[in-house]
Amino acid sequence: MLQINQMFSVQLSLGEQTWESEGSSIKKAQQAVANKALTESTLPKPVQKPPKSNVNSNPGSITPTVELNGLAMKRGEPAIYRPLDPKPFNYRANYNFRGMYNQS
Repeated sequence: MLQINQMFSVQLSLGEQTWESEGSSIKKAQQAVANKALTESTLPKPVQKPPKSNVNSNPGSITPTVELNGLAMKRGEPAIYRPLDPKPFNYRANYNFRGMYNQS
């Protein structure tokens, strides 16, 4: 049986900067490009607040995508994820990933 390994390419634009990355799923590609942006961005990082003491908190559970979206939201800018793969003819998914930017 022939196995097809599909890779997804994603481009992230934040301000004037742009990054690209690939992954075996859209989510993995987004997390990879968000991690790359957090590492390479020349934008100023927000000041770290002291952690709240919460028994149910799990600081290791925040993904790079969530962290990057939070940074973009604090700056008042959208983190826009765009798939770079050509879409099949009958494909109708909406890939306008704006993270938490438009949520209240």
